[in-house]
Order: sequence, then structure tokens, then C-alpha cells
Amino acid sequence: MYNLLFCPICHKALKLEAQSLKCENGHSFDIAKSGYVNLLKPGKKNNAKAGDSKEMISARSAFFASEAYSKIRDMICSIALKLNSSFIVDAGCGEGYYTNGIAICMPKSSVIGFDMSKFGCESASKTAKRMRNTNALFSVASIFDMPLDSESADLIINMFAPVAENEFHRVLKRDGYLIVVASGKEHLDGLKEALYDEVYLNDADEPRLEKFALIERKSVKYNTKIEGNDTIKALFTMTPYYHRTSLSDKARLDSLDSLETTVEADFFIFKKI
Repeated sequence: MYNLLFCPICHKALKLEAQSLKCENGHSFDIAKSGYVNLLKPGKKNNAKAGDSKEMISARSAFFASEAYSKIRDMICSIALKLNSSFIVDAGCGEGYYTNGIAICMPKSSVIGFDMSKFGCESASKTAKRMRNTNALFSVASIFDMPLDSESADLIINMFAPVAENEFHRVLKRDGYLIVVASGKEHLDGLKEALYDEVYLNDADEPRLEKFALIERKSVKYNTKIEGNDTIKALFTMTPYYHRTSLSDKARLDSLDSLETTVEADFFIFKKI
């Protein structure tokens, strides 16, 4: 699967040699023991602030282990199966929970996850090895500058991440699909009620994209109970609220061992135009 990637410096094809990827111009990129490869352009490669921190990736992994978001994963897998795509890109894959889920349910497809966080790609790659997902590959790269040929991917999924419309349009084939997944209006209302005195609904408007046509909108909404203070705090740490909440409000979670909340996600299915 490494042959699907190109050199981020000169855009030439990469070939696997021992434990490195090399292009004809001599640029070389080492493959980590876990299997991921760092393809950030020079100058960004050692940016410690790029992507989610180790703490945030650990929190995401701990929370996803609770399977509280399994219905979201099942929905994205169901949509991907119906689209029957051969080459799938997860743009903003994080620790790979959804990426590896798709790789399992679509073993004949090639699945590549990109994320700015090396900790995320490392965690995702380790999970892929543990699950024996030989059709899943992870690379550190910006979703606004992916090391892929133009019109190469059949499907791009974008799970709770920024939408790089121009880059997605470039990478997708002419008949390619884009799935944007965003928080629904009441998503994590229980968590917000535990943290704040005033709770507002999320903005759940359709993403406005000029180069894609919306062909379908689906949603998943259910109530769930999060058990254990560590799991509740793991959920909080992986949300945008973590950086926006005062220390006094964060302290409200310290004695909380059970949390009931709504989980709501909207799935916008677009086709390239």
C-alpha cells in the first residue's frame, strides 16, 4: 500500500526499500516500527505542536475502548460499504478508531489515514497490527496537503475534522464521494450540563461546499451512559471543550462516576462535481 503515496517534496512515486520509502530523487522517509510513515514537508516534521498531543490521543483511545461511539463507527462503515469504494482516505484519522473499523468491514479495500499527530498515527498503526488490518496504512500529513496523486481516491471520510474542500476535490476521482461527519444539535448535551450553568445546542447546519453536491444526509442519535470517572474525563479531554473550560468548571467532573448524555452525529454524503 505504500506505493499509493508520493514524495511530499518532489511528488515522485515512493518505493519501499527495507524500512524506508524512497523516491527517484533520493528523498527518504523511515517507516516506524509500528508501521506509520511521517510525510510532513520539511519544516513541519519536527513541529511538536502539530496535531493532537500524546495526552489527547491516549484519552481518545481510552474513551473509544468503552464503545460508546460504536454506533457512529457502524454508520460510517455501513455508508462506505454501500459506496463500494476500492481506495478510501480518512482525512484527520486521529488514533484510527473509525479508519480501522472501515478496514475490518472492507478487507478488499485499501484504507489510508492521514493526521498531523504522530502520536495518533502511531496508535492507529499499532491497533491495525493488533487487528491484523493489512489493508490499513497511516501517515503523518496535513489533510490540506496530502501526499496522493490527483484523482486517485474513491472515497474520503472526514470525521469531526476541518474540511479541506480544495484538497479533497483534487484527490478524489471524478465520480468520487466525500462523507463529512459532524456533531448533531444535542451531541454530548449531558457532558455540557455537567460542566456549565448554561448549555447551548450545537450548530448542525449543512457544510456549504462549492465543489461538491450533497446527495444524502443521515444521522445517528441515541442516549448512552458513560461509566467511570476516568472514562468521563477521557471523553472531555478529546472534545473542543477541554481547551475552552475554566479550571473551576473542569473540577465539576472530579466526583462524577456516571454520566448520561445524548450522542448525535450528522453524516453528509457529497459527490464530486
